[in-house]
Amino acid sequence: MDDKVIKIDLSIFQNRYNVVNVPDNILKKADALKKSCSCFDSFYDPKMIWEKKLYNKKEKHLQHQQHHPQQHTNYVANGAGACATTSNKGRFHIIIPDFSDTSSTKRALIGYLNKLTTRNKEVIYEKIKGMIDTNHTEELFLIIWSYIKITESGNDNLYIKLLDYFDSAFLQVMLDKLWNNYIQQKEWIPPKFIFDNNLLLLNNEYELYCDYVKWKKGIHNINIIWVKYKHQDIPRLLDDIYDYLTGECLGNPNIHKYIIDIFMEQILKILNLYPYPSIVEKIRSLDIKSFDSSTKFLIYTIIENK
Repeated sequence: MDDKVIKIDLSIFQNRYNVVNVPDNILKKADALKKSCSCFDSFYDPKMIWEKKLYNKKEKHLQHQQHHPQQHTNYVANGAGACATTSNKGRFHIIIPDFSDTSSTKRALIGYLNKLTTRNKEVIYEKIKGMIDTNHTEELFLIIWSYIKITESGNDNLYIKLLDYFDSAFLQVMLDKLWNNYIQQKEWIPPKFIFDNNLLLLNNEYELYCDYVKWKKGIHNINIIWVKYKHQDIPRLLDDIYDYLTGECLGNPNIHKYIIDIFMEQILKILNLYPYPSIVEKIRSLDIKSFDSSTKFLIYTIIENK
């Protein structure tokens, strides 16, 4: 790896960013979009987000109108369009209450999980610990597991500590089951839709990109758990990721370049918690001339910091 790196001070980019003026109406539209697609909170310029979303919706509507003109004619003729903004408060809702002890416990747990913050964590931890002590079930475990996956908190995930409240034997059984499935099914490989769509170009609905962000966040959180509880097995995980990256992705013209970054980022974040010189040396030996700048940055970060 002999490619040269030119380092540019962050302040240069920051100063350029600070002089960009975005109209108020665009900022308001971006705020509205962020409320419906929260994964865009910090990734894109407001104008680009808004205009791209409008364009996609318009294209989708025109395509549907071309293929189903009669539906649109009937829609207007029947005055259906006028109902689009009416309130749904008068709709008939069916509610099926479940007042069993198990259901009440689940609702209480979810309530506490939703309230958990750094400020009140000690109080909430005690309440959840009491629930786990009296309801040692797989169902409660998996609820907590799901919260661990969706929380954007890096190494300080507040929910991971809750796993320690389960009986050690029970916890080991659950983690072994999830770990074996994770390794055998290669759950660290992105889902098919991430391979099939160039998500960074946003050629599809924004919800698809948000699903990608959620998956990536979840996989990093799960890898943090493995480092904590499956410490001795981490070399295998790193080797598996690296072997798939080099065997299936590098040099493959059908692989979007950001897919390579997904695997590199997984390796980097695991190495932040678990030093593994062997994998660093393998990455050091890669010829990075054909990589994008983002991939080069990840590679240099791995080599410099590990």
